[in-house]
Amino acid sequence: MKVKTISAMTEKGLDKKVNEFLYENHQIEIIDIKFSYGSTLAVLIIYREQ
Repeated sequence: MKVKTISAMTEKGLDKKVNEFLYENHQIEIIDIKFSYGSTLAVLIIYREQ
């Protein structure tokens, strides 16, 4: 398993970064996604390469 952390200042920016990661890595299997809200927004994607 691997993890990818993505952060952004706005929800729109975070959406864009997450969508870009998923598009570029369409072959991965998503295990879980965790969200964090604070001064910045963050996503932790837990995945497995296939």
